Amino acid sequence: MLDTPAALRVVITGAARGIGADLARGLAAAGARVVCLDKREDRGREIAESIGAAARFLQCDVSDPASVAAAFAGAAEWLGGLDALVASAGLDKPGHAAEDIPPEIWDLVLAVNARGTFLTNQAAFRLMKGQGGAIVNLGSFGGIRGMPDRAAYAAAKGAVFAWTRSVAQAWGPHDVTVNAIAPVMRTEAADRFIATLSEAERNAYEARVREITPMGGRLGDPTQDLLPLVQLLIGPGGRYITGQAFAVDGGRTMLGS
Repeated sequence: MLDTPAALRVVITGAARGIGADLARGLAAAGARVVCLDKREDRGREIAESIGAAARFLQCDVSDPASVAAAFAGAAEWLGGLDALVASAGLDKPGHAAEDIPPEIWDLVLAVNARGTFLTNQAAFRLMKGQGGAIVNLGSFGGIRGMPDRAAYAAAKGAVFAWTRSVAQAWGPHDVTVNAIAPVMRTEAADRFIATLSEAERNAYEARVREITPMGGRLGDPTQDLLPLVQLLIGPGGRYITGQAFAVDGGRTMLGS
């Protein structure tokens, strides 16, 4: 549980679905007040309304500077300031060999994942500069190990890790921590992907997950496996942790090994 639940004022991007939605629900249940940002107004508003009075939805295109500025101004007004940002918004466009990625796909994937992290982090820092705060950016194991079949996404997430390390150094003197997480979670997107597989493909996929995941041979659960780390990093227990990349993937990626 959060040490000071009622005090934490949190913005979560990409909160209309998947990990972002699960984290919004979990942090609000622990007592935080949460502003859910997403480009999809229908799903985002639905998530915020399902949480109740502790949450509010604001539409935001994280790749657009004007949209980000307006959303963070609205969030800070409703929250009365800002203590933490969880930058969860992401986009992948698989299906292209590295040598065949169209420039427009490259630009789109980098715009949401890398530019979106950059813009929202800047907006959060401006609100935190005089008081301190915490930023958590969601990366991917692809940004560490590479993904030959999803090279644009891997490149974008690699940028997220490099950016995180850089601004952790730049913003530490202002008492703002910045960390990144590489999660491997069971999400709606993962379920949709699994649903497209034939029985033989699904069996092979599940066997591979068991083979490469030491902890239980399974995908993680966002609420049980990811939320506690996010709570640590944005709460008092994370005040001396910054510039780090955490793999929350059951042991697939052992950083520093």
